[in-house]
Amino acid sequence: MSGPGGWPGDDTAETQVLALPAAERLILAALSVVGGASLAVDELAVLVDVDDVIPLVEDLERRRFIRRDEKKRYSVLGGVGAQIRKTDDALATGDRLLKYVTTLARGGSLTPDRLVEDAEAILGLSEWAAENRKWLELLELVKTLQASFGIAQRVQEWLTLLTRGRAAAHALADTESEVWVLQQLATASAASGDPSSAQRYRREADQLERGSRASVTREVRIDEAAAAGPGGVPRQALWIAGVVAAAAIGAVIGFVVGDDSGGSGVMTTRVPVTITAPGTTVTGTVTLPASTFETTTTATTTTTVTTTTFVTTTVSTVR
Repeated sequence: MSGPGGWPGDDTAETQVLALPAAERLILAALSVVGGASLAVDELAVLVDVDDVIPLVEDLERRRFIRRDEKKRYSVLGGVGAQIRKTDDALATGDRLLKYVTTLARGGSLTPDRLVEDAEAILGLSEWAAENRKWLELLELVKTLQASFGIAQRVQEWLTLLTRGRAAAHALADTESEVWVLQQLATASAASGDPSSAQRYRREADQLERGSRASVTREVRIDEAAAAGPGGVPRQALWIAGVVAAAAIGAVIGFVVGDDSGGSGVMTTRVPVTITAPGTTVTGTVTLPASTFETTTTATTTTTVTTTTFVTTTVSTVR
């Protein structure tokens, strides 16, 4: 360790930080999350629940954990930033910082002038979110803030932010969002004077969108096939035919039982059936006493088919 008030050596930096008050650790965590970028005092105050943050940053500056630039913005010093970046304090503070910046953009407070000062910190925050696989939060951040970069004409930072947004959408398998990010990348590339990249991004967006449509179509066809019965006949059509056949059987048996004269004969019951099925006609024959129902299917070019099914039954009665 160096002399009094000096910067601790790399081997003792984490120990030194852990010995700090909780509020000062949160300030260091916030600054480590944005990497080598800086934050203003009012931004740090939002992250720390204290009445006055000035004494805290002054103490950290005196200990040479942080430094202040000419704009009175603060950034973390030395290897301690990389160490704190991986701690639980950094995770908690990073989440709060993500919400804070997103709220600023939604409320219209992230003006072009302010973005000039905060652009580097936002990029550092987006990099931290990607490192920690906070894909949902990162994608929301990109969607909310990317237009501000375009308005402020911070084209290179705009492209960097969108590239990280694409990584987030891809990791989430969110095709719709990835297509949208690619379209924004095309716009940003055109604004940067790079028409070839703009064309490439548009082409990738179109290919991804077409692939997504084809995938949806395949899934619908699979669902339709799963819903079909044996031989590709829709289960609904078979069910309707089965119900009609059962009703016909009941009608025939009821007629015979109720006939006092007895006898033997052949009875044919005509049962009109209307089955609506895409390109399919279902017919059936009922045979007693086994009570089986055999179906055959024929393809048709019409969407709605009306078929009349004849149920023929031979019934013998014993006097």
